[in-house]
Amino acid sequence: METSNESYCLETRLIHGIAAPKNENGATITPIYYSTAFEHDSAESMERIFQGKEDGFVYTRLRNPTVAALESRFAAVCDARGVVAAASGMSAIALALLALLKSGDELIAGRFLHGSVYTLFDKSFRELGITVHFIDPRHPEEAAARFNDRTRAVFLEALANPAMVVPDIREFSRLCREQGVPLIADATLLTPCAFDAAALGVSISVYSASKFLAGPATTLGGLIVDNGTYSWRDNPPPGWADLVKQHGESAFLAKLSKRMMMDYGPALAPMNAFLLLLGLETLSLRMERQNQTAERIAEFLNRHPIVREVLYAGLPGAPGHELAKAQFGGRFGSLIAFTLASRAACFRFLNALRLIRRSSNLGDTKSLAIHPASTLYAGYWPAELAAVGVGEEMIRLSVGLEAETDIICDLEQALATAAKC
Repeated sequence: METSNESYCLETRLIHGIAAPKNENGATITPIYYSTAFEHDSAESMERIFQGKEDGFVYTRLRNPTVAALESRFAAVCDARGVVAAASGMSAIALALLALLKSGDELIAGRFLHGSVYTLFDKSFRELGITVHFIDPRHPEEAAARFNDRTRAVFLEALANPAMVVPDIREFSRLCREQGVPLIADATLLTPCAFDAAALGVSISVYSASKFLAGPATTLGGLIVDNGTYSWRDNPPPGWADLVKQHGESAFLAKLSKRMMMDYGPALAPMNAFLLLLGLETLSLRMERQNQTAERIAEFLNRHPIVREVLYAGLPGAPGHELAKAQFGGRFGSLIAFTLASRAACFRFLNALRLIRRSSNLGDTKSLAIHPASTLYAGYWPAELAAVGVGEEMIRLSVGLEAETDIICDLEQALATAAKC
């Protein structure tokens, strides 16, 4: 069967983009352009590039060939309007939102958030004069009640870390279309292998590329994806008239790359972009294996006598199971949260692990475990922990690529230790 570049399957696009690139000197992988600045043939050419009238590179903080290759590849993977890479997942979230928000504006956010994101919204954004309304993403009607003429965006985790809450993305998308504001979703836990953002109506996706996209925890990075589902011409944020006039539907991407990156400077390093390009090539294989193993690990934990509760949408009958199944194509990710009798039991469990690493990362090729309440949410008051769905009895487990039997053996012996008084 003949295949055109435009109809390449996801697995092929992860490796090639929309077409196999022709690299300098015939390199079969993207070269690393580790140069801060770039030379030009004439002053006129430099002027045209700076004005955006000609494609080119001037300074790596603004644009770099290796980083541009990553952005192009990921845009092809997502079939998106465009992608802007940043230095980390947190900088991707901050840039995407600060491109839309200013003092006096309001953001609606699902309250089940990673600790750093919750702090960004609850502390840093408030200090900038931005009001954030935290709502329960399981109840879209709470968001509907918060919209007003100062609302500029809605932010959700497509699958909450670590509470594993599943929001109804399509319903939130419908609400945002009615109100004329973009829907932003953090899809880090799912990746494009399980999350078709455009099909679900998500305007902007953000990813901590340091996780599944990178693979073996080699690098930091963040990606901001304009999925092409929001019309910046029809619903521009206040003050965007000139930006939309100049850049049309690419206004958001232009604001990110030509203003936000220029002013704030969280550029992705060329080496990091190179490592992320390598990670993308094996993403679909890793996600398939890790998803399959995680489902069986969740079933094992669900049967274990000392495990109080397993939070994993892949378990039949679990909260959000049917919704996740419909939205994520039958894939539920490889992050599992479960609870034991007490904080002390959690610590005994973690200290007894032999194969699974005690680490704050996730999406690694190695299995990792952590006690979120004492680490990622250290310093949170009990009410704050409850608001984000984290308890003192919770363990977060990121399932890696090890043999399923080896992971289960390690869990079994660690749980036996945790059961001891």
